[in-house]
Amino acid sequence: MPELFTTSLSHRPLERRIVLMISSIVVAAIIFSVLTYQYYMRNSSEVQNIAIEHIQNTTLVKVSDLTHLLRNKLDLITVNLEILSSSPAFIDQRIEVGKNMLNAAQKTTANVVDFYNWVDSNGTTIWSSSYANNTADVKFKEFSIASQLYFGRVKDTLAPVYSNRLRLIDGQSGILIIYPIIDTQNQTLIKNNNTNKGFKGAILAGISSHSLNKFLENQISPLSSANISLVNSNGTMILTDIPKLINANIFDKKFNSLTERSVADNKRGRTMIEVMRSAILNPKTGSTDIVSGGKDLTISYAPVLSNGIHYFTAILILPHTLASSLEDLVVQQKNFAIVAMVIIVLSSIGIFFVITYWNKGLRKVVYIQTKELEETTEKLTYHDKLQKEFIDIAAHEFRTPIQSVLGYSEMVHSNLKNFEQYFDKIIRNARRLEKLTEDILDVSRIESKNLQLSKSDFDLNQTIKQVIEDHQKEALDKEVKIVFESKKNVPPTIYADEARLQQVINNLLSNAINFTKNGTITITTYKAQVDTNAENNEPGKESIVVEIKDTGTGINPEMLPRLFEKFATRSESGTGLGLYISKSIVDSHGGKIWAYNNRDGKGATFTFTLPIYQKNVKK
Repeated sequence: MPELFTTSLSHRPLERRIVLMISSIVVAAIIFSVLTYQYYMRNSSEVQNIAIEHIQNTTLVKVSDLTHLLRNKLDLITVNLEILSSSPAFIDQRIEVGKNMLNAAQKTTANVVDFYNWVDSNGTTIWSSSYANNTADVKFKEFSIASQLYFGRVKDTLAPVYSNRLRLIDGQSGILIIYPIIDTQNQTLIKNNNTNKGFKGAILAGISSHSLNKFLENQISPLSSANISLVNSNGTMILTDIPKLINANIFDKKFNSLTERSVADNKRGRTMIEVMRSAILNPKTGSTDIVSGGKDLTISYAPVLSNGIHYFTAILILPHTLASSLEDLVVQQKNFAIVAMVIIVLSSIGIFFVITYWNKGLRKVVYIQTKELEETTEKLTYHDKLQKEFIDIAAHEFRTPIQSVLGYSEMVHSNLKNFEQYFDKIIRNARRLEKLTEDILDVSRIESKNLQLSKSDFDLNQTIKQVIEDHQKEALDKEVKIVFESKKNVPPTIYADEARLQQVINNLLSNAINFTKNGTITITTYKAQVDTNAENNEPGKESIVVEIKDTGTGINPEMLPRLFEKFATRSESGTGLGLYISKSIVDSHGGKIWAYNNRDGKGATFTFTLPIYQKNVKK
């Protein structure tokens, strides 16, 4: 008995040490698991913040792109009105010339402007571009009635008038821009301070909210859960995805009731209405996060300004909805942290490996998100660089023909002797300006994947001969001989878009003449088997081949790798868009285009192919 008692007493210190050791491990495991849980929550929050920052950047970029598109289009409309109102054809009321100029202006802005209208000094309509399009409907009449309210102001002040607050009968809103036609050459009236007699009428442009909506749908890809709105300078909703808010004024008290449910539980920061009102009153680009309807939202806004006029404010609202995969990962991390707390209490070793594994996964997600943000930043930087380069080139190219047209027009007006040479130069520069405008529009269609073909049967050889005839005078001036050769195996007709192919041949022939002096340009057509996809061992397709070979200066070796890219040019008189557009047209037909310097060192050869299709074959 005493031995047993002594032995039991000797085990008690050991048991106490074991209990103390286990208790220490359990306490350490609990503390460690709590710290681990906090670590996971912090990293999950970091991932969410990265995703939210990405949403904020996306909304700001989208709304900036939207305002840039609208601003550029409004600037183009204003330039058209300035050119038309200062043209001698409108001052002297040369009806036929004025009609053609008005219809040409309509074509350049047809996707936004409903019509251009020419009125005399009494406000009576002389011609409207809607007549040429057979669209002299109720909308035109509504605009005409609205313009009478502003015509008197234009006549009295002889200054342009802008209005973005028109309300049409069908519930749409409208924009009206009016430019006066003033005879500034009549010195007698000016000396007598009777400038009002120099008023010859006005040119106005009408834009409806329906046309604006169609333009935006074609130019910007919608975000799945975003709401895009346009609000004019007095707070009226022009466009929005919420039908009941159309034509509502955000400064009216009833606007609060229309959006009451969306702002009622916003308990921190400013409400949605306050942000929108501030964006209208202080027209500048910005972004704000709010809580509305139990959801976190980002509101980005930017003004649409043209010639100092605040036309609209674009507002983009996007909820903070994470991608499903990212959201699932965050949920998995939270659930695992809770399970890990229980497991670590039982096994500290197991929690060590689990922490290591999930830490690697979390770091990988953060790394991937960081790389994606870096790539997005690089793309935006590159896009901004291209945009600046394009603006610089386009500004230079527009300025040169415009100065020539205006300069020679003034010379013709002041000296009517031997003016035919001036008209030739005016027409040449006007056509150059027209081609540059068409090239810019084609690039816009290509970038937005809206380049459409209108195919029909036509004689390719006859089309080439027509293009050659158009360039004969230019070739003779540079002592260049143009030779056309067509092989016997060329079919009499092909099925393609004649106007677009004529554009391609015109670009290539114009380039050949430009870089050739006192030489020869040979255009050859023939039929051949062309390998369309040699990598997949597909059989060659029967195609028409067109070669344009010159004896000019050739292609700079540095330009060959990027010859068919945008802005790829070393010429001081070109934008580098012609070959890019030509390649897009040939690609749309399923053909190929390439170029190389001739082996004899004289000039270069441009070649493109066109697969031979039947009418019923769809491409």
